[in-house]
Amino acid sequence: RGSGTQEAITNYVEQQSPDSVLSVCFELSSPEAIKGAVEAGMGISIVSRASIDKELKLGTLTAVELSPKLERPFSFVRQRYKFKSRAADELLGFAQEFCKNME
Repeated sequence: RGSGTQEAITNYVEQQSPDSVLSVCFELSSPEAIKGAVEAGMGISIVSRASIDKELKLGTLTAVELSPKLERPFSFVRQRYKFKSRAADELLGFAQEFCKNME
């Protein structure tokens, strides 16, 4: 089920305010549906910054920074027995270095 976003948000809220309870009114499965619902005034959401770049530029949504930041672990995946190409290795190395610099 899902990408683990709801679990990550629930854990974040519990860590920041153990007495708080999230009230999930409804769930949407796509970033476009979530953004549309927020733009229509149906509530608020936590989404990745990358998914709202266009809306931020257009001014249809406003980002509110979380403090402390909400972080989620990601993994690189590949086929287990697939021949590794140099290009794939270089992409992985670049991505790992990029992520280190983001910390």
